[in-house]
Amino acid sequence: MRKLLSLAIVLLSGVARAQQPADYAVDTKGSSLTYHLVHKMHKVDGVSHKVEGKARLLPDGKAQVVVRAPSESFDSGNVNRDSHMKEAVEAAKYPWIEVKALADGLVPPTSFPTTQKKTFKAQLTFHGIQQLFELPVDVTWQSAQRVVAKATIPISLDAYKVERPSLMFVKVDDELKVDAVLAFTK
Repeated sequence: MRKLLSLAIVLLSGVARAQQPADYAVDTKGSSLTYHLVHKMHKVDGVSHKVEGKARLLPDGKAQVVVRAPSESFDSGNVNRDSHMKEAVEAAKYPWIEVKALADGLVPPTSFPTTQKKTFKAQLTFHGIQQLFELPVDVTWQSAQRVVAKATIPISLDAYKVERPSLMFVKVDDELKVDAVLAFTK
């Protein structure tokens, strides 16, 4: 009887653990945000590796994600251009770019690696403005302990009230694309 009771306790504790949320943190070494900006005369890419954030996977398959990066952390390889971009996005006034996202039906696979395509309901806070949008994300489970999410976030500079930088009296295109590669570890 004692063995049966011990076995029941072990099994129930395993079920209780399975019902607990799984928490993941951004691995800064494997994560980056890269913006792409187009001007009629050239294209600009700037990257930030100072990404931080967390994700929580609930037992019912709901995923909650919060990721942010300092506005001033993007590097295009040109100090003058970066200074102008920091001025345009008012990095001192709005020091963070943040995305909060939710999705349903995200379940860890039984074999690895496995990629799942999910659409997250997301909120982007940029230049002091919050906007909701749907965000398609490729979620690659490299193991039970490591997940890599990849997405492209289109941003209208006009919609976020960012004064578009100009060169020779020609403004950059309104659309700024941000490629996100986010590695999460448990």
